[in-house]
Amino acid sequence: PKKNDKPATPKQALVKERMKLSALFISGYKSFVSDYFGERSGLRSRYNMAMTNVMNAYHIDFTALTIERANEEIIFSKGDLPEVPLTGLASTTTSSFTVTWEDNSDGTDALAKDQICILYCTQNDNRPKLLRNVATRADGTATVNLLNKFVGKTVHVWVCLLNAEGKRVSISEYAGNVVVS
Repeated sequence: PKKNDKPATPKQALVKERMKLSALFISGYKSFVSDYFGERSGLRSRYNMAMTNVMNAYHIDFTALTIERANEEIIFSKGDLPEVPLTGLASTTTSSFTVTWEDNSDGTDALAKDQICILYCTQNDNRPKLLRNVATRADGTATVNLLNKFVGKTVHVWVCLLNAEGKRVSISEYAGNVVVS
């Protein structure tokens, strides 16, 4: 495209801002999606497919000129490993949250030693943190300790599983949000 010296219209500025927000968001787990987001499709890399997912989760309201993130639409891994049935998300102790799930290991594809990975960020933060190997499928619970700056803030949490060999991953699931006590 040829260079244009005209200032961007408000709608163009929103589209550019959505791209910036999406790139910032995915930068928190870029290497993870490059390895664990589906399969390469033609010229589309795993990273590009993940970036498309994040961009689609940032909804633009062209009338109000605002952008909102739909956290439940974001997935950070995409694979065929069976996911765990999530049963809860709570913050009962100071500066932490706990995710619980049912152990659905059946000895075939879902193994007890599959590793839980957790992605989390606050409502106003656009760069999430990824924690790998927090617990196993058989554990049924994982507690994440946070810095004191998270107290009183709403934290959004996503969960996926990675097999012990690091070759297969489940599709990630949005666990919900919790206000950190």
